[in-house]
Amino acid sequence: MLHAEIPRGTRILLPPLAAKKRRLEERLLAVFFRWGFQEVVTPTLEYLEGLTRGLGAPYAEHLLKLEERRTGRLLALRPDLTTQVARLAATLLKEQPRPLRFCYVASVFRYHDSATRNLVERHQAGVELIGLESPEADAEMVAMAVECMQEVGLPSFRLAVGQPEFFRSLLSEAGLGEAERQQIQAALQKKDASALEALVARASLRPRDREALLQLPALFGKAEVLERAAALVQSRAAHAALENLRQVYEMLKTYGLEDHVLIDLSDIRGFDYYTGITFEGFTPALGYRICSGGRYDHLLGCYGRSDPATGFAIDVDAVLEALENVQPLAVRTGADCLLMDFRPDKREALRISRELRRRGHRIARDIISRDLQGSLDYARQSGIRFGLLMGLPPLGDDQAVLYDVQRGTHIQVAMAEVVERVDAAIRHACGEESAPPHR
Repeated sequence: MLHAEIPRGTRILLPPLAAKKRRLEERLLAVFFRWGFQEVVTPTLEYLEGLTRGLGAPYAEHLLKLEERRTGRLLALRPDLTTQVARLAATLLKEQPRPLRFCYVASVFRYHDSATRNLVERHQAGVELIGLESPEADAEMVAMAVECMQEVGLPSFRLAVGQPEFFRSLLSEAGLGEAERQQIQAALQKKDASALEALVARASLRPRDREALLQLPALFGKAEVLERAAALVQSRAAHAALENLRQVYEMLKTYGLEDHVLIDLSDIRGFDYYTGITFEGFTPALGYRICSGGRYDHLLGCYGRSDPATGFAIDVDAVLEALENVQPLAVRTGADCLLMDFRPDKREALRISRELRRRGHRIARDIISRDLQGSLDYARQSGIRFGLLMGLPPLGDDQAVLYDVQRGTHIQVAMAEVVERVDAAIRHACGEESAPPHR
């Protein structure tokens, strides 16, 4: 139906899934706050030239563009928040003491060529740590990403940590031309070992350089990967990259996270963007990554004050999908109780509603004229667990009936005890052991 269409690459989240998304975002923000990060909110629309200044002109083909009516300037929907936070730090907050710790939860928009995920609008939660260039800052990002996955209850996941500078050094040592470099880079990004072998075979390379390039796809695993990689190279830059990665890995072992972390020197994602440690998160429940991040020391200089920086972003949609496949989030949707008052005077129903809401419960009043069965059917179809009936004969003014809609049972309660009985029933159903503080 034409009037029900939405743009390709967007979607609607109905109440159950929307509630799970909100709960997931709340848990991620809770982790960010525990690590001392502050939330920022940035514009959904940006001037195109500002985005391409940081991301590079080739990235412009992935952006959703429109024209500003007042000026005729080209606008774009933000493709990520890292560039926005970087500009903020380099301009408005250039005099603020470092480090800056910012976090966010927001939608991003960009076209993708992926055959498995064609979402144009995606939801991200992430952090940016600006003003620290130490390996400890990179380790903190990886550790936070692990804690986020643990916080949301994802039972199985791994983070692959790499260092693009190692690959850059290999290419520099090999003395390849620009076309050959790009072809080898493309083969590695696709994990195409046969294409890599063919390209290396055709290139004019020293045996040592040929062997190093062919071994790249196999440089994946635990700490022993660093020793194997070190034996393949001679340049100081390559060994410095490996030493940087080793320091980060040792810190992650101090965090006790080595079971969740793998070293991957074949990962050259964001080769032209990242300047140091990079990482990606994966889970067996999905065929694509759930988070990514790394160091980007050159980005802030595109907008003003230059600063080292690192960060990561979590693909909220991907994590939500993974959880739905293995361990769905438990959330409440709809109201906890539907108040059905058949009396003309509604003041008592309003008082009861206010008190139950004050105690933290979700209370809806049935203000449509219909019979009792119609109200109970509505509650059942809307996922409302309890129904409170007042004012329907033969009940007196001092009596009410509390229905457990899900179980199909009911009990009669005294009006003087209604608030306490409904409060206790909801808490028991939710598995709560203690009441939240009254607001």
